[in-house]
Amino acid sequence: MPFFFILVLALGTFAIGTDEYLVAGLLPTVAAEMKVSQGVVGQLVTVFALTYALSSPLLAAVTVHLPRKRVLLGAMVLFSLANLLAFFAPSAMWLFLTRFLAALAAALYTPTAMATVAQLVEGKLRARAMSLVLAGTTSALVLGLPLGSWIGTLFGWRMSFGLVALLGAIVTVFLGILCPHIPPVENMVTWRERFQLLGKKQVLQALGITFFGLVAGHMLLTYVMPFLKRLTTFDAATLSIVLFGSGIASVIGNLIGGHLTDRLGIRQVLIGVYSFLILNTLSFALLMLFPKSVGVNILVVALFFLWGLASWLGAPALNSYLVSIEPQAATVVLSLNSMVMFLGIAGAGSVGGLVLSTAGVEYLAIGSSILEALVLILVLRSGQRLRLAAS
Repeated sequence: MPFFFILVLALGTFAIGTDEYLVAGLLPTVAAEMKVSQGVVGQLVTVFALTYALSSPLLAAVTVHLPRKRVLLGAMVLFSLANLLAFFAPSAMWLFLTRFLAALAAALYTPTAMATVAQLVEGKLRARAMSLVLAGTTSALVLGLPLGSWIGTLFGWRMSFGLVALLGAIVTVFLGILCPHIPPVENMVTWRERFQLLGKKQVLQALGITFFGLVAGHMLLTYVMPFLKRLTTFDAATLSIVLFGSGIASVIGNLIGGHLTDRLGIRQVLIGVYSFLILNTLSFALLMLFPKSVGVNILVVALFFLWGLASWLGAPALNSYLVSIEPQAATVVLSLNSMVMFLGIAGAGSVGGLVLSTAGVEYLAIGSSILEALVLILVLRSGQRLRLAAS
């Protein structure tokens, strides 16, 4: 297994994941300098996610016959350039353009990196190698978001984008050195196959769980800085530490979610996760009624840690269900799920921004809990199929 090359690919997904979540930790400072509302800045997340979701299959079709090394290098060069332009952005409109370019690069790089590993590594090591590449994205939640927020607080938000651009440049150099010659992928999933799967009720319900679950979670994550500032007396540096703790909880939740799914079953895990998330976000809403205090600070930290844990705990269960629906077309179903995930993130930026600008930050948790209740209804309506999938 080409271990060092795979580590470089993982470093690339870490850079992209950091870039994706970076805006959430920089909302107040970017909004203040650009003289726009935090709701407007939150739409940077929407632009990134929507561009990724819509461009990923199109870019895959356009580049399918190109050598993998050329595609990876081109994507990372564009990614680095986009973040360098963000560093020099003179206006909010300029930032929106850089988010669009960065999302195009991300939509091209990440699927290509996964496909490249699948081509290079065979047998029992393949899943391990692919999980290593994906670990870059998960690590971005733990390190990227809080580190970017911390750097932005100390040195200004532009420095965060500048360091991501530098990281992208480093990845580009090592890709040029370590990436072997890999022939183009010959086979592509047709659009007809994708639409046929979308006609299945089980697939639609599973994608609905993904979509509304992502909107519910990212409503809070996108606007996490103003949300936590409303609840606590913490300064920006302390909030970055809170985000770091929640990121660690997310990784833990993802790891134990697989074990719980194997032991308890898909349906039980998903019901437990979304029942808990409803109570968790309603608790945030309830704390809005109390004045800021040390006691409230402690409760918010505990609730936010548990929120991070639960938010990722259901992911292995949902992926298992998606694969069980159509085992012969697992890649197709999971690719559809990936598209829906980013559409959900885009929807979260829009819905959260609307709530923030019209009702106020106090209502973000209430909106999130309503959407989580909708997800729970979808899970309960899929009960029999989830039990069959678990068996």
